[in-house]
Amino acid sequence: MKFLWLRGTSILVSASALVLAGCGADGPVVWPISGATDGDFPLSSTFGPRVRTDDDVYDFHRGIDMAVPEGTDISSIAAGRVSEIQENTSAGGMLVKIDHGGYFSTYVHCSEVDVDVGDSVDAGEVIAQSGKASNGFAHLHFEIRKPGDNKADCVHPLDVLPYADKGAPTLEIGKVDMTNPLEPKVTITVRIPAGELDLRRVSVATFEADAGKILEDLVPLSQRDYDIEAWNRTYTSSESDVVIDDPNNEGILVRPQKYNNTMPSYEIDFTFTGLVGTVTSGLLRVRAVAEDARGNVISVESQ
Repeated sequence: MKFLWLRGTSILVSASALVLAGCGADGPVVWPISGATDGDFPLSSTFGPRVRTDDDVYDFHRGIDMAVPEGTDISSIAAGRVSEIQENTSAGGMLVKIDHGGYFSTYVHCSEVDVDVGDSVDAGEVIAQSGKASNGFAHLHFEIRKPGDNKADCVHPLDVLPYADKGAPTLEIGKVDMTNPLEPKVTITVRIPAGELDLRRVSVATFEADAGKILEDLVPLSQRDYDIEAWNRTYTSSESDVVIDDPNNEGILVRPQKYNNTMPSYEIDFTFTGLVGTVTSGLLRVRAVAEDARGNVISVESQ
């Protein structure tokens, strides 16, 4: 591991994170539109919390979206076997699911499908053509599910797909609400470059310490985490999306910026409650951490 220290900020970069992914258990992994390894960016939507552009409604998005004209070829990302085809989905269009042995890839809103259940496919082999969602938006919705093939098994597709890693997201501590010093509310802002959109986890910890004191060796008074993949596993229900589509759940308020594929970055505010504060407000210190899909970590501390 390698650390880069900035004022009030530390960035942890894994040496392995600087290398492109792109090889699965059974061979190469490519992107579903280009069939290449450098990414089908810019994405029109990423994995996790978002505000839908068509109706401004918050929801939890279990895949990534690539805006492409209807009829665009869709390729299998890796060698595998076609395990499921749905002809008419509630989301619009057809669905193809491929078992890669250890994980599944899912392709949604297809207008046509060129394979059958049980067919073996190779990385880069055309399996379908893209279509439109039920709202009329022409795009491919793409998911990775592991280890199973249920909605709760969805993970960030950039865990598997190759892309050029540019390092950790940016992070800042915003408002620290000390209306009740013993129960502070902390808001942080994370910005993820449009060429990655690979946020995985954020956390906030509180400490009792004088300004300038190094927090590394101190035990936090409290800590709260928002792990996007764990959130999906915990709150996805086979019956309803009411809980996971609530932006204010378990004392964590999630406020994503409205995003589309013309914007340079994606911004999300997280407000954490349920934290432990200090009797003396001047002794409260806060540490915020953000981690991406490649394991890059940025840590920011209040002074």
